[in-house]
Amino acid sequence: MIRVTRREKLLAVGLVVFVAAWSLFSFAIKPALDRIETLNRLVPEKQSELQKVQMRSKEYIFLRDSFKQLQTMIASQPGSFELLPFLETLVRESGLEKKVASMKQQVLPLEPAYSETVVEVKFENLTLQQLVDFLCKVESSQVLARAKSLYIKKNATNGALLDSVVEIHNAKITQGQIARI
Repeated sequence: MIRVTRREKLLAVGLVVFVAAWSLFSFAIKPALDRIETLNRLVPEKQSELQKVQMRSKEYIFLRDSFKQLQTMIASQPGSFELLPFLETLVRESGLEKKVASMKQQVLPLEPAYSETVVEVKFENLTLQQLVDFLCKVESSQVLARAKSLYIKKNATNGALLDSVVEIHNAKITQGQIARI
């Protein structure tokens, strides 16, 4: 048997303690510290992404509710409603029948269940107040008709008057889809 001195025993125990401590550090403490560092970097990024998702969720809910409300408004319109005769009536009520150069109607399919009627009204020789009054009547009416496009320029012959092109849109459920909604 080999005789080991006290000094050698202490050196061997110290070496075993050192190897155990080094192994513990290498296999447990260092990976844990690296993981903590990674989490400290990732947590703020993920919180930022969570806030973005929450904002988009609120936006989605708002748009979904707005869309349902719009669908309800469209469905509540009488099936016989036509935008062109409605606008002709508003023009007469506003006293602008002599100011209308032309009125063109166009029906655009949006998707299988909906279509959109677009009426382009060209006015000539009218004042800004007359135009504003007409647009207010369109926007404040009970029907779902909105001015989507407005082009105004000074009249070539009289600088105090305006020439204008207004596009008024109205969404409508197609006849075959009324029962589904």
